[in-house]
Amino acid sequence: MSGIGIELLGVIAVGIGAAALLYAAMHAARKAGLVLPRWLLPAGIGLAMVTYSIWNDYAWYGRATDRLPEGAQILLTGTESQPWAPWTYLFPITTRFAALDPASIREGEGEGDMAQAQITLVERRGPMLVVGQEFDCSNRRIRPGRGDWQAAAPDDPAYAFVCEGGG
Repeated sequence: MSGIGIELLGVIAVGIGAAALLYAAMHAARKAGLVLPRWLLPAGIGLAMVTYSIWNDYAWYGRATDRLPEGAQILLTGTESQPWAPWTYLFPITTRFAALDPASIREGEGEGDMAQAQITLVERRGPMLVVGQEFDCSNRRIRPGRGDWQAAAPDDPAYAFVCEGGG
């Protein structure tokens, strides 16, 4: 089952749980003599499902980074705002990130100060990819995947982590 299918099952489970709790609470309120509107049950179920969905969107990044190996360095994150969720224009949701596990850094082959590392690319509702990258630390160059050597950007976080020992 895909990530979105599991999320849908989670929303449905929250809806069922909210329905049971609200039904019991409304039944107890009626026994106590309170008259509650009929729309309260479906509105409460819907509110619980929407609240869970919003929480799940914002909590994904924390849960995903918690599953990384200890010491992994987050290199970059990507956020999104979504038209069907207008609050994301004020508080964008992190939907992807790139991480580097220091244990994946290996001394590279060739002359000079060469290194190789595995960059993990994680996207919400997408496949996780592990991409090899080579670093020529003495000439400030990188070679992503099967690409050609290119100058490392001055603020390249992967280069800084691998070659300069920082993040």
